[in-house]
Amino acid sequence: MKTAGLVALTVALLGATTVLAPVVAAGVAALGGHAPFTRIYNRVFEVLLVIALVTTWRRLDLGGPAAWGLRRDGWSRALGIGLAIGLAGIAIGLVAAWAGGGLVPALRFDPLKTVRKALLGIGAAIVVGVGEETLFRGILLRRFSLDLGARGGLALTTIIYGVVHALRGGKVATAGPWAGVERTLGLFAPLGDPATLAGVAGLCGLGLLLAIARRRTGSLWVPVGIHAAWVGVFRVGRLFFDIRQRPAWLVGPGWPPFVGGAAGLLALAVSAWALRVVLAKRAVAQDLP
Repeated sequence: MKTAGLVALTVALLGATTVLAPVVAAGVAALGGHAPFTRIYNRVFEVLLVIALVTTWRRLDLGGPAAWGLRRDGWSRALGIGLAIGLAGIAIGLVAAWAGGGLVPALRFDPLKTVRKALLGIGAAIVVGVGEETLFRGILLRRFSLDLGARGGLALTTIIYGVVHALRGGKVATAGPWAGVERTLGLFAPLGDPATLAGVAGLCGLGLLLAIARRRTGSLWVPVGIHAAWVGVFRVGRLFFDIRQRPAWLVGPGWPPFVGGAAGLLALAVSAWALRVVLAKRAVAQDLP
């Protein structure tokens, strides 16, 4: 079964990412750059996975843009619908966080630097939205669904999405004969942290919403829009407001903000409601072929 091969490949790449991500992070720091290690870890894993998928494309029957839902008539409208759904949810989450004292207005930089960083944030939202949705709700969801059925594919894709974003590697030795083994074992250490589990649950909730949007609309552009809206609000919005670390029950345990907290749960609920309204009005074609 091709799904088994794809899962085994994913697990192997997680181990490779655990070794390479600290090296990349050190290189970024040496060049004067700055990025949260969680973000570097995710990007390293995704780049390795794309490279691996390209080399195993035919063997695993991974399809193409049409099968993933990228080549659809009315894609720009579907993208706009996704953006509206995502913005509606995250806006309510922001209001809830502000009302609960987890968010305060704060202009962090001068106007010129704010504009530059805002443009970079928008660019990052586009790249992350298209890239991650093509990978998770395009390639993986299609492959898993072919082998495991609609529900099995939905469940496995959602679990992998949540867990992959939670694995960061533990604080383990970086030298010695057992360094590689310790890094690999340390990869799973965060899953024993209750705070991390709350984040995993939140990410699985987001992943499930995005997968349902893909299946029910038949277009990958709707989940791309939802995802890009969430990423864009946090990448650009943080230039104008500060999300505090407390109360954690409201704002979540860490990055991405709100995920795993009450504000994120409310944002997901509103986005899910908005998606249901869109589907009820048949604003986009339904059913994944």
